[in-house]
Amino acid sequence: MSFRLENTEKYLRQYTESLLDNTVVEIARKDRTRNYPSRPVTTNITASGSLQESLKLKEKKGKSILELNIEGNSYAEEIDEGTSSTEVSKDKLIQWIKNKRGFKDLQGKTLNLTDTNKISSIAKIISKSLKLKGIYPTRFLSNLVESKFKELKNINQPITLDIEEDIDNVLKKLGYKKTNNTFTIETKTISNVNNN
Repeated sequence: MSFRLENTEKYLRQYTESLLDNTVVEIARKDRTRNYPSRPVTTNITASGSLQESLKLKEKKGKSILELNIEGNSYAEEIDEGTSSTEVSKDKLIQWIKNKRGFKDLQGKTLNLTDTNKISSIAKIISKSLKLKGIYPTRFLSNLVESKFKELKNINQPITLDIEEDIDNVLKKLGYKKTNNTFTIETKTISNVNNN
């Protein structure tokens, strides 16, 4: 016998869907500034859009457990948390630079995407820097989860509603017996008798 938790499951589904939607928005935000040691950089996280496209809500429902996960490209966590060292091929970085329209060099000039030698040179420098310094953390996921976590404080409302709607089942699960419309529980007295 298990409790029916339809309201709680609905609340958690809506919460997770909202978290997914907000994650997509966070990835596309263009006003995110990262303060690198060399200079601050304001840009969005996405270049190709593949990170947003990879995000999916996965639901697994067992006999008494509902599991809701947001899954996506594994590098999202590296972008969020940062790394001490990261290896990325020069070819992938060249593609990333081309996808990142409006890519600026260290002088702040927009890069001419037809200059393959310049792009290749920058990709090589970025690759070396990533290997030595890693990825600077964005905390785009961490900050979002921290802010959205506050919404879970209202989960008591759907839980209470589920209990109210399924009170018969709740009481039976707790050991009560229902006869007509009356619930009773059998109690026993256990005495501690010392036989000395």
